[in-house]
Amino acid sequence: MLLVERDEELHTLRRLLSDAVAGHGRAVLVSGAIASGKTALLEVLSQQAVDSGALHLAATGSKAERALQLGVMDQLFHSGSLPPEAAARATRLITVEALPTDESELETHTLRQPEAHRVHQICALLQELSEAHPIVLTVDDTHFMDGTSWQVLLYLQRRIRSSRILLVLTSRQQQGHGNSPWHFEFTRSPHHRLRLRMLSERGVADLADRHLPPTEAGQHAARLYRLGGGNPMLVRALLEDSVAGLAAESGRRPPVAETAAFGQAVVECLHRCDTPLRSVAHALAVLGDAASEDRLSRLSELSPTAVSQALEALNAAGIVGQGFRHPATATAVLASLDADTRSSLHLRAAELFREDGASAWQVAVHLIEAQSVGVGWAMDTLLKAAGQALSTGRQELAMQCLALALKGCPDEESRTTAHRALNHIEWRINPAVSSRHLPPLHQAVRDGRLKGREAVSVVQHMLWAGGSPAQSAFEEVSAQLTSPADAPVLAQLQLTHQWLYGLRHPRAGGVGTDREMAPLHELRTAGGSLWSRAAAVLSASMRSEAERVVDESERLLRSCQVADETLDVIAASVATLTTAGRLDRAAGWCDALIQEAQRSGARTWEALFTTLRADISLRQGDVSTAAAGAGHALTLVPPEGWGVVVGLPLSVRLAAHAAMGDLAAGTETAQINVPPEMYDTVFGPRYLLARGQFGLAADRVLAAISDLQQCGDMLRERNLDHPSLVSWRTELARANLLMGWEQTARQLLMDQEELPGGKNPRARGGALRVLASASPLKQRPALLRRAVDALQNSGDRLELAHALADLSQAHHTLGEFRRARIMARRATQEAKASDAEKFLRPAQSGSADGEPTESGGGSSAAPALSDAERRVATLAALGHTNREIGRQLYITVSTVEQHLTRVYRKLNVSGRSDLPAGLSLEQLPGAAARAR
Repeated sequence: MLLVERDEELHTLRRLLSDAVAGHGRAVLVSGAIASGKTALLEVLSQQAVDSGALHLAATGSKAERALQLGVMDQLFHSGSLPPEAAARATRLITVEALPTDESELETHTLRQPEAHRVHQICALLQELSEAHPIVLTVDDTHFMDGTSWQVLLYLQRRIRSSRILLVLTSRQQQGHGNSPWHFEFTRSPHHRLRLRMLSERGVADLADRHLPPTEAGQHAARLYRLGGGNPMLVRALLEDSVAGLAAESGRRPPVAETAAFGQAVVECLHRCDTPLRSVAHALAVLGDAASEDRLSRLSELSPTAVSQALEALNAAGIVGQGFRHPATATAVLASLDADTRSSLHLRAAELFREDGASAWQVAVHLIEAQSVGVGWAMDTLLKAAGQALSTGRQELAMQCLALALKGCPDEESRTTAHRALNHIEWRINPAVSSRHLPPLHQAVRDGRLKGREAVSVVQHMLWAGGSPAQSAFEEVSAQLTSPADAPVLAQLQLTHQWLYGLRHPRAGGVGTDREMAPLHELRTAGGSLWSRAAAVLSASMRSEAERVVDESERLLRSCQVADETLDVIAASVATLTTAGRLDRAAGWCDALIQEAQRSGARTWEALFTTLRADISLRQGDVSTAAAGAGHALTLVPPEGWGVVVGLPLSVRLAAHAAMGDLAAGTETAQINVPPEMYDTVFGPRYLLARGQFGLAADRVLAAISDLQQCGDMLRERNLDHPSLVSWRTELARANLLMGWEQTARQLLMDQEELPGGKNPRARGGALRVLASASPLKQRPALLRRAVDALQNSGDRLELAHALADLSQAHHTLGEFRRARIMARRATQEAKASDAEKFLRPAQSGSADGEPTESGGGSSAAPALSDAERRVATLAALGHTNREIGRQLYITVSTVEQHLTRVYRKLNVSGRSDLPAGLSLEQLPGAAARAR
């Protein structure tokens, strides 16, 4: 074994061994803190003894065998190869006897005659053996050695000078006056004393050099010294963990716990300690940063002096500094205790903190660890602690307090209180988890134990979760809120219902939300509540009148803080701004709201605001950001936590995948299960629209038509058939064109134009673009110019880029190459602006009049180009630089230049500015997958 910083001690032991071999016996006492390396030192000495020809006899003291008299001597004589005669004599002399516990702790005493004779005979045997071979006697952990073995070794020590015997004992370094009388007796006679110190920082660095790569060793030495306190056992364990971690990173070993070896080493160190040291370590692990010597004394039930000495011993062992040196120590210590002991310690700690007047949450932490509410004051403390935790943003602690309190609730009222509080907190993190509280809370509403705003809060969460009881609960509670004082609370509930289900629920009974709202100026001047004003705004938006309530939407957003009760107000206001086309303003509000939700730790809020922001990105044509945002929202709150609202993030994500042509990701999104009740909400038609769009992108036209027709039926049934909300006719017309049903497609687009909201720039621009593809060639440029004019005011830069590309294609087909180039470059610029250049796809050209889709000058020369030349020429005509073309086609700039040179020659043009735009967009990489 290689030892570090033990050269001086090894040199001394070698010198003393040489003296013993020469007939000058020596006695040595090696002392040191727990796990300081005493045993390792004896192992090296053992090898040296054997190498020198000495007989090595070894033993180790043990707490379990301390009552076995002559137990250590028995170990010694059975540890080496003794001559048969000597072994027989030893067997006759050494009879191991167990003393009662109280007698095993007797102090040194005068030897009685029979006892003295046996001691003399044992020592005489050792001296006779040393005449043939030098003897090295080593006894480790003598603080656990039995008294009679001590008597033998003390007797030998006093007669060792003229013998060929080296006697080496090790003992743990004791704090205060903790050494036994046996040790004091040993130190009265001539002996040598070796005190092992913990490793220095340099020593730890040397040890690290032997185990870690040079770059790692230099970086970690200081940390190893700080965490291990120079304790060789702990430092080696830390190195073992580091080596395992490096091996896991490189794939040579499977991952393991980061502190597995260290935790085991700490427990082993403490196992070697006396009971008081272990008790103090257990108390320190329980109390953590709040530990003081007074609290440690009260929790461990030891005197302050005993606690102080134990701390000194633990400090000397490198385990403790101001507290535990390594954060993993407390975890390892507590894990080593059985469940009952651990629970008992935490419960006593809770009582101590309560006696000291600590905050309720400090007391509750230990009640939670103890999982106990058995004491009379525990319930009130847990409820108070939950409130404190919520006020400081520690939602996890609040939930733990309430969950434990729920277990000990003595009556229905207190259980309902706990369910309400838990539902409130858990809903912010994951509504799927909080849904377990809804059945008992709904029962409390039906029993009349929850009324007013408390009942409304329960029903709001039920509406979010969906399920058959939600609608009936909405109608029951709405019918109860009849007094003027209930108006704000009723408005809050009806706003939630309206945001989820629109102006009319498809299965609503007598109570619904399809009602005439008071004018906004009357609501404000008459003291209309926040929720009634938001309902009026949302109602206007759902009737395609969002433009007139834009200012009111922003007033609502400025007037309310983010909270559970204002969530629907905020969502309705942002949705209204989005529908009205105020995308930049809506995006600004969403970004601020997301930051506020993150500060509050409310994942459900953040997920909802992130989805609203993704919807805005989708409408802006930034489809990559939209897909990523909706995907992130579904990570913040998994699909099952969204309840019926899951249609919102799924529809945004699916529509974005369709626009990107990402069929694999879109298929994965479409396979996510949705609750049947989702189709009853306003998000149902949107989901069907997105699924229809994806069906078109995936060339599943008939399935897309089915989804789009069902979407339209739902919107008409619920009085929400407004193109500014959902332009389903545009997508259905596109599908009809793919099937060759051009007359049906035109009729759908003309019907849309006549509807309220049909003049919405985004809806109108998209419809005109599809209408152009169904029209005769000569009519297309005019229709596409109108589409471009509309889309310029819509904020959707990708759809605008598509319209410009279509217009370029139409001009090119008509032989108007200069106009085609201008439109192509504009299309590229718009696509670049929304980081969606790679999603720019070719237009669908119809053939209603039997005209070819490509004709005119320049097209006859195109077939002379190779596929590679055509791809390069197409991108050059769209305005790409040679470097951009090379990067997109994965070829060198030199290859691009060579292709262009041949293209110019074949087309008889002087440069890229004369290239005809729209040579063949289908030649671009991935164009087929992106076409729809």
